[in-house]
Amino acid sequence: MLTFKHLHSKLLYLTPWAALPGLAAVIIASTTVTQVQLPWLLVGGTYALDETGKIFMLLATLLWSVSGVYARSYFKSIEEQVRFYRYFLLAMAGNFILILAQDPISFYFGFTLMSFASYGLIVFKKDTISFKAGLVYISLVILGEVMLFSALLMATNASESTMFPAIIESIITDHNHDLIIFLILTGFGLKAGVFGLHVWLPLAHPVAPAPASAVLSGTMIKAGILGWIRFLPLGETPLPEWGTAMIILGLFTAFYGVIIGLTQRDPKTVLAYSSISQVGIITMSIGLGMQVPEIWPVMLTGIAFYALHHGLSKGALFLGAGLCGSQQQIHRVWIWLGLWLPALAIAGAPWTSGMLAKDLVKSYSLYAPAPWDTLLPLLLSGSAVATALLMARLLYLVRPSAEPYGAEPLIGLVLPWVALLLIIILVPWLPVYSFEYSMSNQIFGSLWPLLLSLVISVGVYRIHIFQTAKPIPAGDILVWIESVLSVLRNHLKKLNDFAQQYILLQQYSKLRINSIQTVFFTKLGQIESSLARWEVSMLFMVIIITLVGLLLYGSST
Repeated sequence: MLTFKHLHSKLLYLTPWAALPGLAAVIIASTTVTQVQLPWLLVGGTYALDETGKIFMLLATLLWSVSGVYARSYFKSIEEQVRFYRYFLLAMAGNFILILAQDPISFYFGFTLMSFASYGLIVFKKDTISFKAGLVYISLVILGEVMLFSALLMATNASESTMFPAIIESIITDHNHDLIIFLILTGFGLKAGVFGLHVWLPLAHPVAPAPASAVLSGTMIKAGILGWIRFLPLGETPLPEWGTAMIILGLFTAFYGVIIGLTQRDPKTVLAYSSISQVGIITMSIGLGMQVPEIWPVMLTGIAFYALHHGLSKGALFLGAGLCGSQQQIHRVWIWLGLWLPALAIAGAPWTSGMLAKDLVKSYSLYAPAPWDTLLPLLLSGSAVATALLMARLLYLVRPSAEPYGAEPLIGLVLPWVALLLIIILVPWLPVYSFEYSMSNQIFGSLWPLLLSLVISVGVYRIHIFQTAKPIPAGDILVWIESVLSVLRNHLKKLNDFAQQYILLQQYSKLRINSIQTVFFTKLGQIESSLARWEVSMLFMVIIITLVGLLLYGSST
């Protein structure tokens, strides 16, 4: 008889491959977009795999599949595997739904399902640090969901349809369009991890299991990027003010993530800040698309490819960092050498997907209005140097001579990781993209940032700056805000204690005054009673008459 536990063990062999139908859909999908109507689902849903969706679905299916196989050997007990896959599959389903969704309601449903299911992946270890990270994450998720739901209600209020084109048209013509755009940017920005909304990422990644971190950084934060692409009126109308704000925010996020990441000593925290930095580049590109809507169709393909490149490379770095727990030096050396491939891709090394992605973004900056047409190429080159420095920091932290980090490199963990490394090598040559590009013309432009970062890294590590400097706490501004609030709370507590003491003193003073008044009036009453006696009155009368007589006698003499 097949028990429930035995059924779980049988299904666990199929669970890691649950994403393969999505990969098959990407491979066999034709150039013609076919929509599927599901009128019986919720309020009705429309689903299709368009050109943008294909790239995001390719990223999602590859990374969810590799991470799913990786997790099969990462967790030793069946109970842990079942608990992990429960949240893993729910989050994956939400991710696939939002990619396929062609109407805002379906997208919102998939986005919400993915966001809430991810909480179970973050708090998987069930320790104090995990629950703290989970609390920050779920608080921001709820805030983001409220913002997105409000934006959705406002956008659909005057719309004749619930399809994306009608919603976007409604946003453009709505008198509250600035408020709707703000809610969309903030709601999805919380998931993407732009500056100010990024604080959950460096807290969640170090506590989440390695396969969870891979999909959190690789695919889930890209859902925020896809949300911007689907909901914002990109390519429809110029939004110069919002575009400028997004460009500035994106560039600041790109450099901020590197600066804070360089001070970290936990490899997964470094990778979290690296994701924040890379999201900054995509945010800047979205802002450029807001300013120059006529080039948006071309930019959209480049942004989607940047998301694909970063998702796969960052997933490989998280999975590889989780394999550095061996006590044998030879194992650590091989894992470390394997980590160089995705690290170089993130840094934009020649003949990698990173070089292709970064040069595409840089080419779009040439269409930017002044002064961005001059500033953006320079700032993007500086960002490439900064990214290479951060990858050098990561490779230093997981070097073979460092303390073991992560799990033992079992064959069930190494094989899916190696498969992902091979995919990263093939990504620039996949026949999925509709743009023309020649790598041979960009070798020097991608090589000099690496060489410069190498020189800087050697100089920095020789003077032991990061070995002696105190790292900035993960969560940075959240920790600083907590410190400020703690100081304010202490001052308020002292003020409250002083107020309590003042109130007690007042009460004591009133009590003392009342007591003195009572004694005084009691004595006064007793004196009055004594003076009212006839014998005392007669005595005083005699005394007064005697004194008056003496005074008269004295005056007559």
